[in-house]
Amino acid sequence: MLIRFTFENFLSFKEKQELTLVASPLTELKDSLLGGNGSEYHLLPSAGIYGANASGKTNVLKALRFVSTAVMRSYRNWEPEGGIDRPAFLLDDESRNNPSSFEIEFIVAEVRYRYGFVLDSYRILEEWLYAYPSGKQQTWFTRAEVPSRRFTFSRNLSGENRAIENLTRKNSLFLSTAAQNNHQLILPVYNFLARGMKFLMNRQGLPGTTLRLCEDESHKDLLLKLLTSADLGITGLRLDRAIVEEQMTEPVRKFVLDFENLLKEHVTKGEAFDIKKVTKPLFLHRSQSGASAELAEEYESAGTMAYFWLLGPIVRAIDSGGVLCVDELDSSLHPLLAINVLRLFSDRGRNPRGAQLLFTTHNTNLLSSSALRRDQVWFTEKDPEGASHLYPLSDIRPRKNENLARGYLQGRYGAIPFLESDAALLSKGD
Repeated sequence: MLIRFTFENFLSFKEKQELTLVASPLTELKDSLLGGNGSEYHLLPSAGIYGANASGKTNVLKALRFVSTAVMRSYRNWEPEGGIDRPAFLLDDESRNNPSSFEIEFIVAEVRYRYGFVLDSYRILEEWLYAYPSGKQQTWFTRAEVPSRRFTFSRNLSGENRAIENLTRKNSLFLSTAAQNNHQLILPVYNFLARGMKFLMNRQGLPGTTLRLCEDESHKDLLLKLLTSADLGITGLRLDRAIVEEQMTEPVRKFVLDFENLLKEHVTKGEAFDIKKVTKPLFLHRSQSGASAELAEEYESAGTMAYFWLLGPIVRAIDSGGVLCVDELDSSLHPLLAINVLRLFSDRGRNPRGAQLLFTTHNTNLLSSSALRRDQVWFTEKDPEGASHLYPLSDIRPRKNENLARGYLQGRYGAIPFLESDAALLSKGD
């Protein structure tokens, strides 16, 4: 579970920012909080980020994704002499040349960890990992490149640390190098950062994820329950393997056959390929009179299909207890469906592993839905110099029964676009 995330000098953010999922001492929706039973923290199951277009909402998720990607790929995929592609704040020369820093605090298997690093465009300048078994800090390793390269390892971190240090390039993270070389104590940390956080920055790839889950009966049943509970009129779900070979021209058919044969040549486990078939979902609808019809996806609304495709990553997160980050959660979704997603993560019975949802949105209906606590709402806003700032609604301390949607649209909390009047626009054209 994610506790907090801090970052500095990344994309539109110049100064240090912090996003925390530690619950405030509020009374609403207390049953939705994660942790408890002796845990150090009560954590929020979700958090939504509001703000004007280009205010930096998406960049918060991109900063978190940068950490995940660096942990996953810096050792294996970053070019040895290629430097580091890190998008610093570019609107002043000082920030462009200054380092960027990231730190993330999280819980894996009831142990709290704090991991972070500092880098510039050429090398990792600092790196650290602390563990807190029983709540007491253990320094597992620290790294400093300035003034000279130096790694310090704790005896609590047993393993081939010095050998892995020698394999760690100046532009790769020790954590990434250690995981790729099967360091057993590092692997749980790596798995959370590299695999436990999923990012939906667009809707590409969603159909494949959801359809693969539909092929497993237990996941298919859960997907169907989520569909039926959303009151879309759907009562059943079936997969159809539609043959599309007859729709191919001869050159396309030959290309597909050659590619299929090439795949078969490189597979050793006997998997069967038939890419001339396409898996499509069919939805069963039943009317109040008892009549029923099975409809293909092309006959369903865009909102229904957006919700269905989104359910795949949601079910995976619920199943694993990971962190799902979604840019523009409300894209093509009816507000009530977005509320349904939030309530799924807030339901301890349906979310037993403590999965969390981070999302950006413009949907003000969520603010008035009783699906979000006041400490689950965050805002991004740019200052006159073009730098983004991230802050929680709880800092503004609205009243418990305040109409948050109205207050937001009225500009009471900031983070809305400043629109010039028609008269001002006309005068500029004179």
